[in-house]
Amino acid sequence: MLELKRALRRFVSKLSGKNKFVFFIVIAMLCIMAISIGIYTQYFYKYAETDPLMIGINTSSEKTAEELQLLEANFNALFTNSLKVNSENVNVTSKLDEGKDLLYTGYKLQNEDENYFSVNAVIPLLNINTEKAKEINKAIKAEFHDKANTVMRQQEVYTVYNVSYVAYINNDILSVAIKSSLREGNKSEKVSIKTFCYSLSAERQVTLKELVELKEQTVESVQSKIDSEIKTAYNNAKIIAAEYGNLYERDLNSDMYKVENAVTYFLTDDGYVYILYPYGNTDYTNEMDMVIF
Repeated sequence: MLELKRALRRFVSKLSGKNKFVFFIVIAMLCIMAISIGIYTQYFYKYAETDPLMIGINTSSEKTAEELQLLEANFNALFTNSLKVNSENVNVTSKLDEGKDLLYTGYKLQNEDENYFSVNAVIPLLNINTEKAKEINKAIKAEFHDKANTVMRQQEVYTVYNVSYVAYINNDILSVAIKSSLREGNKSEKVSIKTFCYSLSAERQVTLKELVELKEQTVESVQSKIDSEIKTAYNNAKIIAAEYGNLYERDLNSDMYKVENAVTYFLTDDGYVYILYPYGNTDYTNEMDMVIF
């Protein structure tokens, strides 16, 4: 450090006239810029907590157990039928419709028959002209649009069907989560969630393992968190069932809880990964487990 100071003094002593003036002006401007960036990051940058260097992707933040519980409690409030973007440069080869966002509300079905059905379905589509994006759109239409139309045609039992979504772009990744709820007559409510994580540059879906690596965590640590959360949910369900009756029973030995087998997950704009186990995807239940990291 002492040698550095001496070298700096020697350098400054050699400057004279205009050069010395320019040198101090540059130093002053750098100081002002550093202070300005610090103030902006501290008070105005939305993602300062998770992206302190403002590099465009937020992966480093760690929340307390209480904060994660709050995120879980507010999960349903995420579905605002909107796209949230945290990326300075979002590039795709081409859009299907240049006048729309990369993801938009493609279908909005609202209809009601007092004897047979009530439908409120807001369904997104990817506005990306690639084969993989078109494949995702086809799956979305088959899952949600076609189901809404089926409900509106049936005349058997009174059926309520609702669909909503949320989408995020974080750096290169477009994440979409679509939630539907179905209640047919006296059957239990069925809540299902489908997600898609799409790499805009690679034009393919992103695996959970890749999101784990992006978060600079290990598969082993995330697997341990999943195992712990599912076991806790299992034990809680047993306690509640003993008091109030049967609830959805989880199979702790199921391979569905392995990181490599995860199918329902997404990355938010502020850098959190949600791994979901919505049992309504296969059964008539609204039970769901959730792991956030």
